Amino acid sequence: MINSALSKNINHKLLINQLEVHLNQRKDNLLKNLFLQKSFIQFNKSYKSFRGKYKDAKWSIKTLINDENKSLLDIKIISSREINDQIYNLYTKQTVEIDTYKNKIKGYKVINEESILNSQESPLIIKIVSPEKVLTGEKYEMNLIIENPLDNSITASGIIVLKNEDNKNISNDIFGLKPNKSGGLYKYIQAPLQPGYQTISAIITHPEGIYLITKKIKVGL
Repeated sequence: MINSALSKNINHKLLINQLEVHLNQRKDNLLKNLFLQKSFIQFNKSYKSFRGKYKDAKWSIKTLINDENKSLLDIKIISSREINDQIYNLYTKQTVEIDTYKNKIKGYKVINEESILNSQESPLIIKIVSPEKVLTGEKYEMNLIIENPLDNSITASGIIVLKNEDNKNISNDIFGLKPNKSGGLYKYIQAPLQPGYQTISAIITHPEGIYLITKKIKVGL
């Protein structure tokens, strides 16, 4: 029994290490071998879209919990991209649950996610205050606080609930940006009545920079 548990742990570490290496080195053929076919098709769709936008992404993957055939992974991604002659930095952190079968990824699910995209030279420092989990139907706060108000410049901000998580190509027009004094963005949001997840996207703009966040919040009973 001890040898079996040790073997599973070694195999898991090897799988996660290979996943991190292949993602960072963009070895798609080798990456495919870490998944069962159905799971890879699901992963590859979003992965190709992401890599098309962020070509220099660096991945860090660590195991939080390893229990039988299920594991929780802590994933961090940093990257940058150019949009309209402006460089933007990306920072993403995720908690992902994976199911494995014969040392391959059978399925995966994003439990928590937070992505930040901000202009490279922006002096904005934003503190995010929001829950990781809420109850069904609960009314909760989503706050983006500018920690060091820069000056008396007017900022603009907006927030939306993404109803279609497959389409996160959002533009400023969707947010309905409104001018406000420096300080941040504060809003109450209603959780859905059914368990699952709710994805929120918010933006703060300033004459010297843009700050965009997308956050996935778990909704439970």
